[in-house]
Amino acid sequence: MKKILFILIFSSISFFSFGQYEEIVDVSDALQNALNVRTSAVKIVKDYLYRGLKVNYVSKENDDNLSNGEISLLKLEIYAMNHPAISDQLNKVKDQWKKLRVLAIHQPQKNKMNMLLDKLKDFLISTDLLINQIKQTDDITVINYQQASNEMEVLAQQLAFLYGLQIAGIDNTNIQHEITQCRLNFQKNLDATFFSGVNNIKIAQALKTIQADWEMAKKTVNNTEDNRFLNTIYILMNKISKESRKAGLLYQEKAKKEIYEKLNKDK
Repeated sequence: MKKILFILIFSSISFFSFGQYEEIVDVSDALQNALNVRTSAVKIVKDYLYRGLKVNYVSKENDDNLSNGEISLLKLEIYAMNHPAISDQLNKVKDQWKKLRVLAIHQPQKNKMNMLLDKLKDFLISTDLLINQIKQTDDITVINYQQASNEMEVLAQQLAFLYGLQIAGIDNTNIQHEITQCRLNFQKNLDATFFSGVNNIKIAQALKTIQADWEMAKKTVNNTEDNRFLNTIYILMNKISKESRKAGLLYQEKAKKEIYEKLNKDK
């Protein structure tokens, strides 16, 4: 019975792996999956904190965060088969992911928040290195804007986490520094995409929505000492993340066209 069960499980994994292979066809796909893993990890950490703060929107998201991260890592493994230069860094990211994902099923503990902040910082450094390695596998201009849009997605989630730490009363001198840096990086990426020179109407509309919500968020977080604003911060940062992801996927469409044109030119 165990042997039959093993064969069924192995067959399912193999079918899933090879069935997904066609979805990893170029550098823009690999980049998007690396960005997805990073965002999923930040969401898991943020939701761990927000469960402890009794925010009502969190519990239904954990399954999505876990599955999105796991599937993205699987796709990156497939991509690495043809791009072995990223394998070592991908393995490091996978190991760190395993340590963060357990938070999705554990009860939040305030005494672990400082350690969590450090682990998240290490994970972001590792994923940034992986992202840079992936970008080096092909020279496509538009993926820089694809990356910038996804940076805004993850920075919004990271800011929600950091503001939550402040409201929770976590004593860590690095929190305010991290908030300042995230806000600067968000504005830099918003400016880079806004004035990219390659935006179509859909991208421009998404960026205008991001800009409006970003201005509202900056005003809202001036009141982070008041718990009444916690849900507002959570909702606003999620809205910004969704629009940033939308813009990132629209840039990816343009990147794919650039890749297709480059392949035809090389022929």
